Amino acid sequence: MSRFAGVLAGILLPVAVVGVLSGCSSSSGDDKAQPKDKASAPAAPATSESASASSSQGSGGVHGRLDYAGSRSGGFDVTTSVGCATLDGRLVAVNAPAPDDTSASTVPSFVANIGSESMATLVTPDKHTFVKLGADGLTGAKQGGDWTVTVAGTELGAVDASGGSVTVNGHLTCTKVSGT
Repeated sequence: MSRFAGVLAGILLPVAVVGVLSGCSSSSGDDKAQPKDKASAPAAPATSESASASSSQGSGGVHGRLDYAGSRSGGFDVTTSVGCATLDGRLVAVNAPAPDDTSASTVPSFVANIGSESMATLVTPDKHTFVKLGADGLTGAKQGGDWTVTVAGTELGAVDASGGSVTVNGHLTCTKVSGT
């Protein structure tokens, strides 16, 4: 398989997995992610009370923050819906914005598979794409009744010819969860 085909498969696989599993979600979000001009330290995950409110509503507020540094630096609050997929009670994928959120812009975005087949894709507000198959630092945990994804020191490489890499840190609170 060519490198391009491998990267393309790595980008599309999590979208397909989350897209298939998110069909049974009942909440909807209609916010857009808003970029910030400068990076800041990731905020602490939402409390169970505020996370429960965002999960049941699926819209409004901030559902996480991702910061990146390296060949590009910046960050953005995630105000779109965050789609998550579970399998046998484990969080296996996250997609911000959620794939069925037709009102959300696809830039910026973050998609990841979590677990033994981990990978992550970040599209920055200025439309640069960074990917890594076998990405480290991706974890999901259930806090109260809500799933939270932590991204800690996840290094991703540029897809375009410019090269370079970024290290991503932050958290996301799932607003739409589907699966088993």
